Amino acid sequence: MSLALAVALLGHVSLAAAQDGAASTDSKDKTTELSRVEVTGSNIRRTDVETASPVQIVSKQDIENMGARTLLQVLDNLPAARPAQQDSRSLFTGSDGASQANLRGLGAQGTLVLLNGRRLSYYGAPAGFQTQFVNIDAIPAAAIERMEVLTDGASAVYGTDAVAGVINVITKRNYQGAEVNLTTDMSSRIDSYGEHQASITAGFGDLDEDRYNVYASVNLYRRDAIPLSDFYDKRPKQYYVNNPNYLNNLRLGTGSKPGVFNPGSYFAFDPVTGRRVQEAAPGCNNVLTTEAAGPRCIWQTWMNNEIDAGAKSERNTAYVNAHFLIGDSTEAFAEATYTDIDLRANGGTPRAYNTTTGNPTNWFSRNTGTSVNQFLYPFLGPNNEYNHASPQLRAMMGGVVGLQYLLQDAGANYFGQRNTDKSYRALGGLRGAIGDWNWETAFATAGTHSTTYQTINVNLEGFEKAFGPYTTDPGTGRVIISDHPAYKFGQISDANAALIRAAFPTFDIQSWTRLHTLDGKIEGPLFKLPAGEVRAAFGFNVSRETFYTPGNEDAANGLITQQGGSWFDGKRNTYAVFAEAVAPLTDKLELDAALRVDKYPNFSANVAPKIGLKYQVLPQLLLRGTYSEGFRAPSLAESGTGGVFAQLGGYRDEVRCDETNAIANLLRQSRRSGDVDLGNSLLNADCSRTVARMTQPNQNLKPEKAKIGTLGFVFEPLDWLSVSADYWFIYRRNEIAAPDYSKDEDILSSTRSPITESDRAAVAALAAMCADPASGVSCPGTLPGYSVGNVASVVGQYKNKGRTLIDGFDIDARSRFSLGEWGSLNIGLAATIARRNQAYLDDENGWYYGNTVGYYGNPRLRATINADWNYRQVTTSFFVNYVGTTKWAWERIDAEDNNPQTCTAGYLPVAKAQCDGVPSWWTANLSLTWRPTEKLNVGVTVKNLFDRLPFYDPNSFLGDSSDYASIFGRSYSFTVGYKF
Repeated sequence: MSLALAVALLGHVSLAAAQDGAASTDSKDKTTELSRVEVTGSNIRRTDVETASPVQIVSKQDIENMGARTLLQVLDNLPAARPAQQDSRSLFTGSDGASQANLRGLGAQGTLVLLNGRRLSYYGAPAGFQTQFVNIDAIPAAAIERMEVLTDGASAVYGTDAVAGVINVITKRNYQGAEVNLTTDMSSRIDSYGEHQASITAGFGDLDEDRYNVYASVNLYRRDAIPLSDFYDKRPKQYYVNNPNYLNNLRLGTGSKPGVFNPGSYFAFDPVTGRRVQEAAPGCNNVLTTEAAGPRCIWQTWMNNEIDAGAKSERNTAYVNAHFLIGDSTEAFAEATYTDIDLRANGGTPRAYNTTTGNPTNWFSRNTGTSVNQFLYPFLGPNNEYNHASPQLRAMMGGVVGLQYLLQDAGANYFGQRNTDKSYRALGGLRGAIGDWNWETAFATAGTHSTTYQTINVNLEGFEKAFGPYTTDPGTGRVIISDHPAYKFGQISDANAALIRAAFPTFDIQSWTRLHTLDGKIEGPLFKLPAGEVRAAFGFNVSRETFYTPGNEDAANGLITQQGGSWFDGKRNTYAVFAEAVAPLTDKLELDAALRVDKYPNFSANVAPKIGLKYQVLPQLLLRGTYSEGFRAPSLAESGTGGVFAQLGGYRDEVRCDETNAIANLLRQSRRSGDVDLGNSLLNADCSRTVARMTQPNQNLKPEKAKIGTLGFVFEPLDWLSVSADYWFIYRRNEIAAPDYSKDEDILSSTRSPITESDRAAVAALAAMCADPASGVSCPGTLPGYSVGNVASVVGQYKNKGRTLIDGFDIDARSRFSLGEWGSLNIGLAATIARRNQAYLDDENGWYYGNTVGYYGNPRLRATINADWNYRQVTTSFFVNYVGTTKWAWERIDAEDNNPQTCTAGYLPVAKAQCDGVPSWWTANLSLTWRPTEKLNVGVTVKNLFDRLPFYDPNSFLGDSSDYASIFGRSYSFTVGYKF
C-alpha cells in the first residue's frame, strides 16, 4: 500500500486499533497509545503503518466501491491473489460448499487467513482430501471493518502456512446503535441467478465513557440455484462444436417428457459381426432410429439438474464482540462466531437402468485392501418376465438382452447432493499494561463439522434387493438379474420408489476439525538508541489440533459405488515461542527482526527468522526490503492415519485415447447418420476417464521450507500522488504434493479393464461402415482397433517433491484530486507482474517444465484500475479488472501438442481466433451510492458493465472461462442501508 494512503488511513484505523492500546489515567499517555497501531505481519505497535513488509489495506468502502459482496469476490479483485475454489463450483472437490484464498498461486495451503490477528479452524473437509484450509465464507462479512493483506512471508510471526502471505480480516472495534443492510443481485443473462444478503448490526456501550462495548452482527446470505434449463444453451459456441452430441443428447422435443412412463429399449450383440443391435420396447412413443444400431426409445434429460450450473446456498453467520475495561490498565475482550452453511444441488434426471457393456464402475474401499471393487448393471435373462424383446434380438445371445430403462419412481428431486457445515470460534482474553509494556493473552476454541450427502451412487445390497438375486451365464460370464425381481418394470409406484431409494440411498461423509489455542505476548520499549526507542515483543503459542473423518461404514466395506469410505484420524499438540524487535538504527533507517521456533511432532523444531529494513531516503521516498524463511507443516490429512479411497476424474490414457479417436474420426466421415452419431459419441471418450484411486498418507513427510524476500520503495513526489513498487520472490522446497497421476513415476501400481463388448461393437461398426460403399469413406487397409482396455485403477502416496521458484513485481499507484465544489476524485492502479514460476522436480529431471509464466493459469500481468468520485451525497466508482494473455498449454512440454499450429488446448480444438492462446481479459463494474441523509444509503452496481461473455476454455471443468469472466453476463446489484 502506498505511503500517502496508509498515512491517510491512520486516523481512520487508530480507533479500531485501540484494542491494542491500554487504558491510562494519564490522558497524554492514552493519546500516545491510541496513536500506536498494530499492523498485520508484526507484533509491535507503531505510529507509522508503513512497515518494511508491503501491506495492502482494503477498507469497507473499498469493498463496496469494487462491487464485491463476499470475501471471495474481494480477493478475486486483488492482483496478488489468484483464482481459487469458490463454493458455487465446489461440488465433488472433497470440500464442497467452501471457498478458498490463494495468494501468489501457491494454493490455499500457502495462504494464512486470520480473524482479528488469530487463526481460525480449518474447514471440515480438505480439498481433494489433502489441502486443509480456512473457509473464507465463514467469516462474518457484516462486521468487517477492513482487510489487511500482507504479501510477504510471515512464518516468523505467525508460524505455519504463511508462506505466500497473510489475509487478516479485522472487525469493528467499538459499535453503538443499529443498522440494517439489504442487497440483491440479478443477472441479465441467467434468469434464475440471484444473490441476496441481509445483515443487522447492533451494539451498545461506549468503551471510553461506559467502560464497555458489546455489539452483535447477523449476516444472512442466499444464492439461488441455476438449473440446466437456464444454462444449457449459454456455453461458448466452441463448446458445442467440440461436443457435437451435447444438445442432441438432451432430447428436447423428441424424448418422452419428465414423469411420463417410458418403456425403454432392448439391445444385443450380433454373434457374427459383434455389432450392437437395439430396438425400442413395445409401447414406446418416442422412437429414435439410427443406422448404426437400430431404433431405441429415448427420454428428455430433465432440465432441473443443478450440479454443473449452480447450487443453491444458504449461509447464516452470527458474530458477537465485547470489550470491558477493568481498573485503570486492563481490558477484557471476547468474541464468538457461528456460521451455518447449507449447499444443495438437484441431481436432475433420475438414474437410468442401463446394462453395462463397457467399462465397469471401479473403486477402492477401505476394508477391501488393494482389491478393486466393480459394478455393472446386469442383463435380462431369457426367462425374465420383463424380457419382451423380439425373437430376432433374443436369438443373438441365447435369449439374453441388455436393457435401457428410466427409473423414475423416486421422483424428480430425489437425486443430487447436499453439503452442510457448522463452524464456530469462541475467544476470550485480557490485555493491559505494566508500565510502558503492553501485554495480551487469549484462549480460543474453534471447530467445524462438515457433512456431504450424496444421492447418486448405487448401494450394492440395496440394488440386489431390487433386482436380484443374480445368476451368471456360464458361457459368457454375463451377470443376469432375477427373472422375477422385486422392482416392477413397466409401472411407476410407491413400492418401486422404496426399492429405488434403497438401491440409490443417501450416502453421508462427515468430518470434524478442532483447534484450541492459548497465546500470550508482551510488547514495549527495550532501550533507547540515539535515533529513538527500540521496541520488542515476546510471546508464546500452544495449540491442540484434531481432524477426524470416520468414513461411511457401507462405503468402507465396498458397498457404495465410487465411494470407498475415505477416512482420516489425526491429532497433534504444537508449541511455539517468538520474539521481534524494531530498532531505529538512524533517523532514517529502521531495522525489524523476528524469530519464531515451532515444535511439531515427528520432526525437529522449525526456526523461522525474518529481517526487514526501512530507509527514509527523502521525505518523499522510502526504501524497504525483507528476507524471511517460512514453513508449512504436513497437514493431518497428508501425514495422519487413513487415506483416500475414491475416484479420480480426468485421467488421460494416451494409448486408449489415440485408439478410440482413430475409430471415431473415421466414423464421423461417413455419409450415414448413424455412423456419425456413433463417432461423435466416441470422440475423446477415452481421453478423460474416471478411474479408481487410492491415495495413501505418508507419516514420513518433511515440512515444506521456503525462503522469501521483498525489495521495494514508496515514492510520494507530490502531495496528491504516491507510488509503490516491490520485487518479491518465494523459493519453496520439499513441497508436499498429492500424486500426479498423469506421470508414471507417481503411480505405485495400476490395473486395466479387459476390452469390452462396447469396444468390440465399435470396431464392428467401423468394419461395417468401411464395407459399405454408400458410406463414402476411404478406409485404410488395416482398420484401427483396440490393443488394451481402459485403465481401471491407480495407487499413489503423498510425497515431498522438489523445489518451486516464483517471483515478480507488485506496483501500486494512488492519486487524490480536489475538484473544489465538484467534490474529490481518487484514482488507483494496482498490478502484479509475474517473472518466473518454475519447478525443480529432482536431480535427474531438473527444471524440466521450464518457466510457466505466460502459460495457462500463469498470466504475466494482473491489474486493477479504480476511480472514485465523491460529490456531495453521491459516490460514483468505476472498477476495472484485467488479466493478461497466456498460452493454452500448461508448460513447454504440453506446448508440443497444444500450440498455435495444432490450434488445440487440452487436445481439443479451439476457435481459430484463439489459436494463439487465452486472450487477455477485462471486465468493468460501475457503482453509484447515494446518501441523502446520515442514516440512509442507497446503492446500485452494474457488474460486467460491457456485458462481456466468457470465451471457450477446454482446460476448465465446464468449458468456459469462469476464472476470468462470469457466465451471468451483465448483472445488477441493489443495496439499501439504514442506521437507527
